[in-house]
Formats: sequence, C-alpha cells, structure tokens
Amino acid sequence: MGEVCKVLIVDDEMLIRQGIINYIAWEQEGFHIVGEASNGKEAMKMIGEFTPHIVITDIVMPIMDGIDLVKEGKLEFPDTEFIVLSSFEDFDYVRSMFQNGVADYILKPKLNGPELLKILNRVVSGIPGLKHCVMAAQTEPTTEELIENVIQGYRVPSEYPELTEVLPNSQFVLVAVRGDGVDLVQVKRALDHSILEDLPTFALNSSDAEALILFNFEPLQLESIKQAVKQAAESSDAKWIMCEPVADLADLKKAHDEGCAKMKKYEFYLPEHQLFIFSEWPLENEKQAHFDLNHFIEMFKDRLFNAAFTYLENHVDYLAGRYNNDSFEFKSFLGNIVFNIVVLLDAMKYDTQELEQKKYNYFSAINEAADVNEVRGLLDTFLKEVKEIIHLGDKANEFNNLDKILEYIELHYTEPLRLSEIANHFHFNASYLSSYFSTHHKEGFSEYLNRVRIKKSMELLANSTVSISNISGMVGYSEHSYYCKVFKRITGMSPGTYRKELRAGHETEEKNLSHLKK
Repeated sequence: MGEVCKVLIVDDEMLIRQGIINYIAWEQEGFHIVGEASNGKEAMKMIGEFTPHIVITDIVMPIMDGIDLVKEGKLEFPDTEFIVLSSFEDFDYVRSMFQNGVADYILKPKLNGPELLKILNRVVSGIPGLKHCVMAAQTEPTTEELIENVIQGYRVPSEYPELTEVLPNSQFVLVAVRGDGVDLVQVKRALDHSILEDLPTFALNSSDAEALILFNFEPLQLESIKQAVKQAAESSDAKWIMCEPVADLADLKKAHDEGCAKMKKYEFYLPEHQLFIFSEWPLENEKQAHFDLNHFIEMFKDRLFNAAFTYLENHVDYLAGRYNNDSFEFKSFLGNIVFNIVVLLDAMKYDTQELEQKKYNYFSAINEAADVNEVRGLLDTFLKEVKEIIHLGDKANEFNNLDKILEYIELHYTEPLRLSEIANHFHFNASYLSSYFSTHHKEGFSEYLNRVRIKKSMELLANSTVSISNISGMVGYSEHSYYCKVFKRITGMSPGTYRKELRAGHETEEKNLSHLKK
C-alpha cells in the first residue's frame, strides 16, 4: 500500500495559506500537509526535513521568491513536484516555467476547492507509489467541471463524448453576475423559472464573477433568454452581463474573457447601470483628438487658468464616455494631471507645501477608486484646492506685481513698448495683464504709458532747448504728429503752446524779481 501524499504550502501571506488549508478535507482526500513556509528559503529547509511530494508555492515572496524556489528545489530535490500559484498578470510567464520543473499552476482568482483538488490529483497521478491514493479519491468530473475547464483554456477531453448528450443544442451563451452576496444557486433557480424547462442551464464556479451561468440553446430561444436575464437583473442588486453567443464549445473561453473584461470596464464607467447585453452595448463617445498636455501647460503658464481648467474638464468628460478604455488609462491620465499641476504651481512660485504632501494621497485615492464618479469627485476636490492656492497667491502678490510693472515702464518708456513684451517679461498672458492693469491701476496700459511719456516730455519742454520733434522721439513716439495729438488730449494744449506759455511765465517771473530787486 502506497504512502500518503505529503504537501508543503508556501506563501508570504498567512491568510492565503489558511485559505488553501481550508479549501478541502486533506486527510479524507488522501493528502497530508506537513507544514507552511512564508518564503523560498524557509521552504528549502522544510523540504529537506519533511520530504514533501508536492510543494504549492506563490511566485512573489520576500528573501527567496517562487521562481528561485522551483529552480533550486528541483535541483536539490528532483522528486518533489511544484505547483505554482499565479495571478493573471504572470500567467504566460508561469506557463514558460514548465521547462524549469513546474508540474502545474493554479490561477489565484480562480482558486477554489474543486480546482485545487483536481490539480493535486493530476500531479499525484504521475508520482510512483501514490496512484492508489488518487484512484481512491478521484471521481468522474461533472459536466460543470468539464465546462469550467473549457473556459480556463483546456480542450474538451475526447473520453467524454456524453457532453454532446447533455449539450444537445447548437448555441452557447454565458451570463456573468457580480455583486456582494451573490448566490449562484439562487441565480440559476431564478433563471430556470423564467426559461423553458428543457433548456440546458449550468451554474459554474470558474469565473472572475461571483456567478456564471451557461445556456445551451437554439437560435430561436435567444430572445427568451434575454428577457429572462432582464427580469432577473431587475430584481437584483448585482451587475449582470450577457456575453456574445458562440456556436462552438471551444469558443467559450474567448467569449468569457471578453465578456468579463467588458464587465469590469462598464462597472467602472457606468456604475449606475445594472445590466449589459451583447446586442445592446452602451454607445461610447466618438473618438476625438488626444489631450495636448503642452497646450494645457502653456495656458497654465500664461495664467489662463479658467481656459486651462475648461480644456481639462472637457477632456475628462470625453474620457468618462469611452467605455471600452481600461480604467487604468483613465486613472493614469488624472494622476499625471495632478502631478503636472503641482509642478507648475511650484514653478510659478505659489505656496504648494501642503499640496505637495497631499498629492500622494490623491495618487493613491485615484488608483483605488471604484468607479468614474469617485475619480471625478477626487479631481473636483483637487482643482478646488488648486484654485484656492492661485487665488490666495495672486491676492498676496498683486500689489508687488503692479509696482514691478510700473517700475519697468518708468525705466523703458523711451522704447517702443508693447503690452505683449511686458507680459512676456513678467510671465503673464497679455489679455490677463491688460485686465489686471485696468483693474488695479484705474486705467488701461496704453493710457498709462502715454501719461508717463507726456509727463517726461513736459519736463524736457520746460528744462531744455531741444526741439519739439526731437523731444517726441526721446520719449518714445516714432511719429511727431501723433505725439502732438496725445499731448493736446492730455494737457489741453499743443507742445509748442505749452512751451511758449511756460517761457512767458518764466519771463514774467524774472521781471517781477528784477523789479523787486530795484
């Protein structure tokens, strides 16, 4: 009589190890757990001490990961078989590890008691002296288990021709249900009551959804299935999706994977929707131009904040209606926006100390958000903070900025000054500066510049003998006639009249002084 199959469980998370232990009745199924390890290094010691026949190991672990454990374990203990726990992300990589000695793998999201037992028995069947254990424990797979294998990517075994007897119809369609407290049996019972009694219906466990139902039907029955699914969804709080029908059992995996991928996207982008049917997929926004980050940055630098925020919010509205995009893409875009705005504010000398610390909370909250509404709420909160920072910063610096602008004009009034040049110099948008100047100095830029120039020319007219035409050029006017026109508008007289009256006044003063002296 052969010995009992000894099993070692290796995972750095205690809850995962306990979950595996509680999945099946190990002793009753012909297995004995010899121990648990939290990393590959601990596992190597325990393999040497307990000589387990099978090691179930995770891949990502501290100190020594599952990849190195398999390599070193097979080298030192060639008779030990390894079963790898894999996530979907490293699924293809795990398949490539078979050449390093992996006997089989289990996808973590699909891990359950029947699946674990099935793989253990498959591995045990190849270990000499243990075949009696698996023979005693093995039972014929159910139709549901065979279909679950097909959905996982395995071929339909040729030794089960009776599948055609229990699946007699020409079409197959999967309905996935996701939600807290979804009861697979109740879902199937509700659908069974709504559909023709002779329609083959199977409740399956092997899915990312909490419940997965397969219907085997003829084309004329499809509309009845749709109506039954709609009725069941209306009386449920869960999310439902009806995948594309297929004519070949082998195509179920593709229909399942595509359907569940759509379900995840729709759950994120359309959290208020409860049911999605293959023939009624939600219409998404028409494709439009990509968001131009450089354009957004330039608007921000030019202090066109309202325009920049409107541009951003319009694009977020567009992305929120692109239901077939991965939610990661949407979240990454907003995370990048948060990062760039904080950098821009800091470069523009705003007080970003508090926001710098909070940005990591925003990154984390955006990444963990359950749906598009939650993400957009986080963006709104962030933009409110940004607008408040801008408001407080501008209010504190407005008088200082104005003094600097006025000082610059005083120093450069003889040059052909333009508002755009001053805006450039002070890193303002020209239209913003024009409005800013009028608001805070009670007159527009051109009016103020003319007043400065005319005042300077009045000093030259009074204190020098330079000709009027030369004076106009000295104070920044390229056209003498325009200078005279502006001078008269501001002073009420021409430059010549002003000089004459000024000189006449001086002569009168001199005569009076001379008379007093006599």
